[in-house]
Amino acid sequence: MNNNPDYIICIPTFDRPLIIINKTLKLLRNYNIPNSQIIIFLKDQEQMNLYKDIVTNYNLVLTGASGIMDTRNFLQNFITHETDYEKVLFLDDDLDAIYKMDKPLEDLNEFVIEAFKKTKELGLNVFGVSPFHNKFYMKDNVSTTLKYCAGACFGQIFDRKKDLILSDIGHGEDFQFCIQIFNRDSGIVRFNNIAIKTKYFEKEGGICGSLGGLQNRQIEMENNCRWLAETYPDACRLIYKKYGADIRLNYRYKIKK
Repeated sequence: MNNNPDYIICIPTFDRPLIIINKTLKLLRNYNIPNSQIIIFLKDQEQMNLYKDIVTNYNLVLTGASGIMDTRNFLQNFITHETDYEKVLFLDDDLDAIYKMDKPLEDLNEFVIEAFKKTKELGLNVFGVSPFHNKFYMKDNVSTTLKYCAGACFGQIFDRKKDLILSDIGHGEDFQFCIQIFNRDSGIVRFNNIAIKTKYFEKEGGICGSLGGLQNRQIEMENNCRWLAETYPDACRLIYKKYGADIRLNYRYKIKK
């Protein structure tokens, strides 16, 4: 049992006790990550009652938050003001696998420790990985330009001397977070040879569940993506994919002095 971990893992979840047990928590067990290193964040007592007999022997924290924006902001405030943790790995509750190029990542703990070390050496605070496992788009390198680091899997070094970054929107909050972090720190680290495998538009629970279904989520996607493109025109642009509106970050983006 690791009683003094180098980092902790935070996982927000909503209406998905079986999914989190069979996906992310199973994945972490396979990587021999102890339960004591993991904190699971639940909305309220109703969610606690839903999870407590299924997700056992984990640290559970109630957020009182409604929706992904409030939840992400709660996590940032909670870690900053209610704990003394420095290094935090944030994960979604529905990860199927983590890959290094075309093979499953052998040692998650080793990677995360090295990722935090590299991020600190570069004088930065946030690292992410490729949001999709597609070797064609993956590169065996590390970048510090403005690239998308999905909220589903990213690490953060909490420097309490710096401004706290909070989100203004629900869906797409991780795009805004990347832009804000880049503007604050002059870079964001991405390990382009590491990727997650997950189903981003799972209809059961999660964002879709909290918004009342996929159609409602797509409406919010459209509104929020338009807002992002209008608010940060030099850093991103609005695009459309098969599932609806999306954002593409500008990796050539430079902070205006």
